[in-house]
Formats: sequence, structure tokens, C-alpha cells
Amino acid sequence: KGVRIQEGRPLQHHQHHYGSGHHEDWHLYDDEERKVQILAGKAMRILDDRARMLITVENDSVYGAAVAIPQIARTAGWSLAYTGLAFRSIIFLFTNVILQGFLLYMLSKEERTLDKFGGQMYLCDFGARITSCPGGPNCVGPGGTVYSPERLYDWDLWTMRVFVRDSLMKIFPEKIPEIQERIDPGEYGIESYFLRITSCFLFVLGLWHDLSGSWDIIALLYSIPTKAEPWIAESEECPLEESETDTLEIDFVTFQVAGMPAHWKIINFVFIFIPKMYIWILCIDIGIVFLMETSTIEDMIINCVALGFILNIDELTMVIVSQQSREILENIQGYTLASNREVRTLEQDFANNEAGKKWKWYSPQLYSTTFPMRLVFMLGVTTFFIGCYYMEHCLRLEDGSWVAQDLRLPRSDTFPFLSFLFGPFPAAFPIPTEDHVYWKYHVNDGDKADQLYHLPR
Repeated sequence: KGVRIQEGRPLQHHQHHYGSGHHEDWHLYDDEERKVQILAGKAMRILDDRARMLITVENDSVYGAAVAIPQIARTAGWSLAYTGLAFRSIIFLFTNVILQGFLLYMLSKEERTLDKFGGQMYLCDFGARITSCPGGPNCVGPGGTVYSPERLYDWDLWTMRVFVRDSLMKIFPEKIPEIQERIDPGEYGIESYFLRITSCFLFVLGLWHDLSGSWDIIALLYSIPTKAEPWIAESEECPLEESETDTLEIDFVTFQVAGMPAHWKIINFVFIFIPKMYIWILCIDIGIVFLMETSTIEDMIINCVALGFILNIDELTMVIVSQQSREILENIQGYTLASNREVRTLEQDFANNEAGKKWKWYSPQLYSTTFPMRLVFMLGVTTFFIGCYYMEHCLRLEDGSWVAQDLRLPRSDTFPFLSFLFGPFPAAFPIPTEDHVYWKYHVNDGDKADQLYHLPR
């Protein structure tokens, strides 16, 4: 249970200490200050041990319920009540996977198929360097003309202006040169390049919780014993005994993470970890494309927040999970990895805390301790998927411009399921397209009619 430091009692010399006396800094503090230093050292030691050695399940997600509840039902001998909770947790798991997958499928279909029928090329970096135009990279838009701030529009407004120009040219073919001279549809481009990148990073950062949940599952499957151990145990604080009154408290029982048979580990790996992890990858892949295709500032911010909702469906589904399952998950105790931890004295905790104060600006430990590994990892994930977007959908010109690849219309509005499922690997199942190139990046030479961008008929 640990050692309690009693208020008002001086700290005595303990049996285990360094050498024949106290730590060299022991007498530099009075009792109250020394107590604070001991508490700081002991707290950090235990926090470090918990982070390294305590294996838990998610108590706010249907994934955690699908892992824990069947094991508790197994421990209870598959009695009807626990079996019902186990089957319901599995039903909620598959419901969540179907809902998340369907939303991601529809987003991917919109970006990879339906938008192409509207003649929409990929945004890439069109208009990203408008402040350096003319003469800089990305200064020529998809319509073939040079950008200027007053001629920059989002996709809906730009296509409407193109539609008006094309309609007038068809109605009055004899006035085509005059229409081209007087009606300027402008150009389609991005309003803020740096906000788009920031939105992508914030979106990925918001998915860290789901990624850590996936790693918790794999850590649990790897760390706990591969044998059938009970996930229900008697409480140490309130042992089971006959009572004259029957209360609504369940303090006599402990739900705990324990060993799991090998076949259950395989089932959880295949049907829980793999779907959860792959949905996370699909969400980032599709979400980055969706955000990179967003051109206006307000839509970037709104879409960044909205996309995170998809991976929160597993937590939203917990609202309709039964009260019994929620209470089990809220009270379940983690599994502590076996270790050779020694009982530390208060003086040892004091000494460890004092040793931690002796760092220098050139100490490698300082930088290894302060280096934000998780932040750098999420930056790396964001950079990787943004790079995939450019490699898959854009071309780099000699002047440094990133422009859209040639646009070919899909052969059908049906989005193949395998193309969606292997979205992060587009070469595996590419979407069938027409041979004819509908749009190709070019620079207009005098606004000739055959060089203008036209909407699909």
C-alpha cells in the first residue's frame, strides 16, 4: 500500500539507505520541504512504473467492450446474463465498423469518382503562391490564366462563372471573341496554403487517441499470459461473506484484466485490432485528401473538426451500451506486468529526486526527456500522407509548381469496393477511367476558344 508520511512527525533514518548515513542533501531541508521532495520522487517513480507496466482496456469505446466483456463471460462460465452482454458487445463492434466504413466509403467516392464527373481536377497547389504572382510558381490556374487576388474563387463559384461564359458562347456563337474579352470567370485555387497544412496536422493530431487505443490492444494481447485466467476476482477490501442486508454496491467483486486463451487472442487480433487499425489508416488517407481538396479558409477549419467525428463513433456507440457493461468497463482493473521491483525507502525516493536536479544544458538526458516523440511522430504521419497526396494526384513542373495530373472521367459512377478498401495503395485496384483526357494543365495563348476550360456536357 506504500508508506504514509505522518503529519508533524520528523522523518526518521530508515533501515535501507546509502552507505552509513543519509543522502548528502538530506539535511539541507527541514521536515516539510523534505517531505515534499520525497513525495515528488515517489510519485514520479510510480507514474513511470504505471506507464510501463500497467495494461488496460479502453473503457469508453466499443473496442474495449468487445475485448473485455467476452472474457468476463468466459470466466462466468457463459451464464445467460453475461453471454448476452458479450454478444451485444460484439454486435455493437460490427455496427461501429460498418458505420465508420460506410462514411469513409462515401467520402472516398465523392473525392475519387463523383467530383470527376463534374470536371473537377485535383487542387494540388493551384493559387498557393498567389502573393508571388506573376512570375512565381503556381501562378497559372486550371483555366490556363495567371492568378490575381481579385480573380481567385472556390470551385462552386468558379464553375458557375465558367457556366455563364460557356452558355453565352453557345447562345451567341458569332460573339465568341467579344464574350471571351468581356467575361472573365477567374481562376480556381486555394485561399491559404499554410492553413491547409495546419488543418491536416490538427486532424491527424486529433486521431492520436484512436491510435493509442490500437496499441493498447496489441500490448494487451502480447503481454498478458496465454492461458485461461479469471477476469473476475474477490475484492481484497471487501471480501465475500454472508450479509443480513443486500445493498446495490458491488465492492465485493473485482473485474480485472488477466490471462486469455490463445484462440481468443487470435480472434481479438483479427476481428478487433486489424479493423480498428485499418480504419484509422483509411480515415487519415481519405481525410488528408479531403482536406487537401478544400480551398476556402472557413471550410478547412470546419472540415478539420468534422472529420474527427468519424473515429469518435465508437465512443458515441457506448451511449447505447447497457448499464451493466458500462459499469464493468468503468471498474475493470488493469494487468500489471511482472517485474523485479524492489521496495524503495523514502530516502531512496528522496535521493532519486535529488539526482534528477543535477542536469546541465548539454546533458543528453535533458533532450531525451523533453523531446516530444508523439508530436514528432504525428508530424511524420501528416507529412507522409500529404506526400502521398502529391505523388498520387499532382505533377511537379520545372519552376516548382505542383499542378493536377491529367483528368480522365470515370467509366462509371460505381465506386469499386476494392478501390476503396485499398485506397492507401491506389496502384492495387485503380478506378477504371476513359482513355480520353478531359482536362490537361496548360497555359492559354491569347485565350483561344479551344484552350479554355469547359464544364462536362
